[in-house]
Amino acid sequence: MKFGQAAQSVVLSILRPGGLLSAVQIQRQARLSGWSTRNALARLQARGLIVAIPYKGCWQISDRGRAFTAQTSH
Repeated sequence: MKFGQAAQSVVLSILRPGGLLSAVQIQRQARLSGWSTRNALARLQARGLIVAIPYKGCWQISDRGRAFTAQTSH
């Protein structure tokens, strides 16, 4: 697994339980650099697996992201 894919997997696992997290919260929980966190968020959003919440600066997993994580964890 490439590092970028690993970072994306970690971000998805952090967001999986639900709720809203800021990029800084995700970065701290994932123990990633700021660049790696932003890159993972951008790639996951482009794939439709997470969504940004306008005016809040937060992220949450999408229905598609939940389905993806459920599929890959089995």
